Amino acid sequence: MADEQTKLFKCIGEPNRLKIIKLLDGGEKCVNEIVESLGREQSLISHHLKSLKHCGIVVSEQRAQKIYYHLSDPRIAEVVLISEALLRDLPLCVEPERKKRQAR
Repeated sequence: MADEQTKLFKCIGEPNRLKIIKLLDGGEKCVNEIVESLGREQSLISHHLKSLKHCGIVVSEQRAQKIYYHLSDPRIAEVVLISEALLRDLPLCVEPERKKRQAR
């Protein structure tokens, strides 16, 4: 199980992918909507969507000329949101200097 967890966290452990997951938590989106919402290049978003799809995190569906993406399981977004809450509440994964400032 640890190997599979490592693969999952490697796949979602990129800022743009985390943003895409949070965006898709609000419902399915086409590539253009994701590009517009995140303000990034279409090629970059497509690259990250391909990786997320390869990992089984997102699913795509083509309708006419557009491809729509949604999360394969809503618990994926929960993992992201829980990690945000943990980082707000606990000094996890924080550089030593920042930990010192937070302790003051």
